[in-house]
Amino acid sequence: MAGETQAKKLRLVVLVSGSGTNLQAMIDRIADGRLHAEIAAVISDNPDAFGLERAEKHGIPAVFIDYRKYSKKLPENIPWEKLPENFDQIVQSQRLFPHLHGSKLRERLARMVLAEQELVAIIDSYKPDYICLAGFMRLLSPYFVRHYQETTAEQNQGSGRELTGWRIINIHPALLPAFPGVNGYGDTFEYGCRFGGITVHFVDEGEDTGPIIGQAIYPIWPRDSLEEIKKRGLSLEYELYSQCLNWLAFGYVEIDQKQTERTVFRITDPGYKDFMNNLVELSMKS
Repeated sequence: MAGETQAKKLRLVVLVSGSGTNLQAMIDRIADGRLHAEIAAVISDNPDAFGLERAEKHGIPAVFIDYRKYSKKLPENIPWEKLPENFDQIVQSQRLFPHLHGSKLRERLARMVLAEQELVAIIDSYKPDYICLAGFMRLLSPYFVRHYQETTAEQNQGSGRELTGWRIINIHPALLPAFPGVNGYGDTFEYGCRFGGITVHFVDEGEDTGPIIGQAIYPIWPRDSLEEIKKRGLSLEYELYSQCLNWLAFGYVEIDQKQTERTVFRITDPGYKDFMNNLVELSMKS
């Protein structure tokens, strides 16, 4: 990066559900010195996720957490006493399930939070700076998101730094706020867009609604198939995700103090324009 200053080596925990190609891209870039980070652990909700094999191959702790043992619990078997004291407040403030109400909502969130309590305990044992979602196909409840906002504030007290509380990062295969949800590439393609995009963003309590760190676009040519645009988008994902982490390592991600309606971050890297131009060239070649 242009005008490089001393970077902090980030400590990451990566969550995956599938093949883990973004995880592999991080591993490769760490190995050749392009990503200023270390991966402390890889965690998956899928025991067959190839991402776990990738981690083990590179000597990274690989952990499986079984969400199913919580999702299959009957209402009468939910251990309500193990839920956090503020569970009622979590239910009242959640934005993930607007179609659910009453006991159905409480049961859905209870199962979710019980699994996340186990997940949080595992993540915290590795003491990461950031939690990176790389194809992790689970929604995260307010309990999980607030845990990392609050622990960040506690860790930073008296440090003189901005207490942002943003520690969870996701990559989404669409140009947010367009096409949130699990089918970003498919939705972009079916809508007939002339350009598609990818977004790296911080995670808040909504679904794909958190503040944007970085975005990139790619052209969709008239005869493209869905598989072709996925391939084009993935080539950008591998570059952008690691670059956003590097911006965090170098302190190049700052809150835009001019914004008042919502939290907006800006990139202060002197090499930002060159990097984005390179992504445009990459998207045209792929």
